[in-house]
Amino acid sequence: MSLKAVTAKLSEWFGPGSSQGQVQFSQAVPQGPTTINVSLTSLNSLAGGYHVHILPLRAGSEDPCSNANILGHYNPLAWNVSNSPPPGDGTVDQYEIGDISGKFGTLTGQDDFSRVYMDPNMPLTGPYSIVGRSVVKQFNKTKIKVDMAVKSQNTGSR
Repeated sequence: MSLKAVTAKLSEWFGPGSSQGQVQFSQAVPQGPTTINVSLTSLNSLAGGYHVHILPLRAGSEDPCSNANILGHYNPLAWNVSNSPPPGDGTVDQYEIGDISGKFGTLTGQDDFSRVYMDPNMPLTGPYSIVGRSVVKQFNKTKIKVDMAVKSQNTGSR
């Protein structure tokens, strides 16, 4: 039996500011846990949360980072966020599927940030897949950095 590994990688960051870096998602097998590899630089202690949002950016939109364009955090299971513990204090099933910083902690106070996380609740395949959505980094509670979209690629047989 041949299983395909799936990888999703962000496009270029969009919006004001000078931060750079990458967030890459991968699953060794379908329905397996997702590895989230975060490598961000030049955050200048200004960043806060980062999340997967419902929609990808719309090319040419006037305010691409607005909730009107990308909607809210990706939450297909309608998790009641008032039941979530503080960021980084709970288990991954206690947050919205797209709430990366809720599950693992915020970027607050960071300049260069590099971490690898395992998340069984952030699928790259199936009906709750994050592929084709946007990822937002928040700076001073303002959404100013958004990737163009999470893209998927098959990486071959396993």
